[in-house]
Amino acid sequence: MDQAFELVAPVLRRVAAAEGARLHEFFRDDPVWRLDLSSRARVDAAIDVSWSEERPEEYAVTLIWWENDQLHREDVGLFTRDQSPDELERLLKDAASRLAPR
Repeated sequence: MDQAFELVAPVLRRVAAAEGARLHEFFRDDPVWRLDLSSRARVDAAIDVSWSEERPEEYAVTLIWWENDQLHREDVGLFTRDQSPDELERLLKDAASRLAPR
């Protein structure tokens, strides 16, 4: 699984640092890297970047937040290996901006 995230790891680390997020590599030993945004959002929130052996060229970006003990999920988009890493950074920052404190 380490090789699967080699391409995206630098972007994930950079965005985590810029957004003040805690980065969990291989969250719960799954092929998911999670940016925990709870410290900057008004709710418990995270952005997951997940990979699957069935679709090894794609990374799904999902926004997750808990509000009133209810889990919410929003698909932000897909990043593919043939895209510029800047596109992944844009997806991550877009997801984080949706959680701006209100």
